[in-house]
Amino acid sequence: MKNKIFAGVFALLLLALSVLTLALPKKEFSQTENRTLASFPEMSRENLLSGKLTADAADYLADHYVGRDLFVSVHSAFEVLLGKREHGGVYLTKHGLMDSFTEGDAKKFDENLAAVTQFASIMAEGNVRCRVLISPTGTQVYADELPAGCDTVDSAPYFEALSSVPGFVDVRETFASHEDEALFYKTDHHWTSRGAYLAYAALKESLGEEAPSEESYQIETVTNEFYGTLYSRFALFLPLFKDTVEAPADAALPALTRTGSKGEKANSLYAPDKLEGKDKYLYFLGGNDSIIEIETAAGTGRSLILVKDSYANAFLPYLARDYDRITVIDLRYFAQDLVTNLVRQNGYTDALVLYNLKSFASDTNLALLPLQ
Repeated sequence: MKNKIFAGVFALLLLALSVLTLALPKKEFSQTENRTLASFPEMSRENLLSGKLTADAADYLADHYVGRDLFVSVHSAFEVLLGKREHGGVYLTKHGLMDSFTEGDAKKFDENLAAVTQFASIMAEGNVRCRVLISPTGTQVYADELPAGCDTVDSAPYFEALSSVPGFVDVRETFASHEDEALFYKTDHHWTSRGAYLAYAALKESLGEEAPSEESYQIETVTNEFYGTLYSRFALFLPLFKDTVEAPADAALPALTRTGSKGEKANSLYAPDKLEGKDKYLYFLGGNDSIIEIETAAGTGRSLILVKDSYANAFLPYLARDYDRITVIDLRYFAQDLVTNLVRQNGYTDALVLYNLKSFASDTNLALLPLQ
């Protein structure tokens, strides 16, 4: 009788969960996991015979069953308690969550190294001050905290190769001397505004200039509720880590106009509306765009073309005082190999290539950078 009662209760529980899963409203996007959820399977004879209907139905139920986030969190929490420190290529350390860097991530490194070397050489020949700043990621700065047996490779040989690039700015020693500070978010792969400032100071030193004090930027907190992409990938949806996003105040920057690729304009480098969503790093620039034009009232007589990944988004506020005009190019969305021609046609005084090592080593578009 006890077995029958147990089986009956379990069957009723499964039935209730199934009914609720089918009846409750469905989300199209998971803010927690930062991804689009599976849609209801298309009912057709072809899908049924091919087995696609069954597979799609399984994906749909897996994405929408009641209490899914709680179940996933409990499962991940048990794994952590049992000593697991890796999930989905993300490592759990005392400094937070860190992304892996593997041989597979570096498959384009040699080609990209050649492209950026050629670009820097062309800029130098045209009397354009060019710098190449490739940031280490948290995995490289805090390598001694990674769990034993992880497949992250030593990044030192890659930085040694980069040191041959004209105008290369190596920030590893700077970061090492500040490793106890919050240089990277605990739940996201990007650097914080503190990390970006230290890199900016290293850039200014390479140009023979002194960076303004960090205090002069009136750093302010814009949110205390940031859970980034690594948090989603690790699948531990509990407040084990939580990030604060800080940024230089608008009042500390020169008046400016930002124009996006579709002509949309703003008088700030920030997008406060993005703080309402999950990915609060989008506060910087509102996200990535193929080309952004920034006009400032800095009055320096200098102009910059910046070729970048998303690390540059938090870096740009520090550049605003240095240039009257900044053209921001993201080659992941910029479909033309005209960067060198842009410099020649627009007479930029400075050029900067800014990436983190992982994206630099795997980017498939950097070959578009130089154009003889």
